[in-house]
Amino acid sequence: MKPSKLAFFALLAVATAIVQAHELQDNRATLVLRDQTHISVTLYLSYGDALHLAIAPESPLPQFWMVYSAMSPDRMQRVLARAQARFQASTRLYLATGKELPLTNWVFPDVKQVQAMLQHRVMQAMADPAGHSHDEPLEIHADANSPEPVTSVRIQFPEEFQKVLVVAYRPSQFWVEPKSWSLAIKF
Repeated sequence: MKPSKLAFFALLAVATAIVQAHELQDNRATLVLRDQTHISVTLYLSYGDALHLAIAPESPLPQFWMVYSAMSPDRMQRVLARAQARFQASTRLYLATGKELPLTNWVFPDVKQVQAMLQHRVMQAMADPAGHSHDEPLEIHADANSPEPVTSVRIQFPEEFQKVLVVAYRPSQFWVEPKSWSLAIKF
């Protein structure tokens, strides 16, 4: 193989690896229909940005990071509780019939996790004031249970979440006995 072709394929392999290793930084939601009536919702958010918009949108972002990263855990817990209640109330899931499915069993990041993320943002801003860095998205979980089989749903998110990419699927599952072939697995 010629050196130029070899270099091209090496560059292509490196570029492919970089693209595959890069985690999508946009806000996203995964909806999984677990059985005919149970939907689990997992949100992956730039949580610091959503909190900024919910708590102190008039404050410059670096100032928000400084103030809330240094806040006492008890006070921060109260602030987070208000923001989380707002997020819960503004996240709506509807059946095809228009009936709202309440989301329950909410699990938000804890105070320590949120403050560590904010402190990390402060340190990044101090180390590289002109840089634009991304944090790992934080996860929020919720469930919905329908009284009837779910064929389709619609979801609405709080304005503070900005644009959200939604991925939805219904997994199939079955047992495979020892020394046996599975059923055909279709995608």
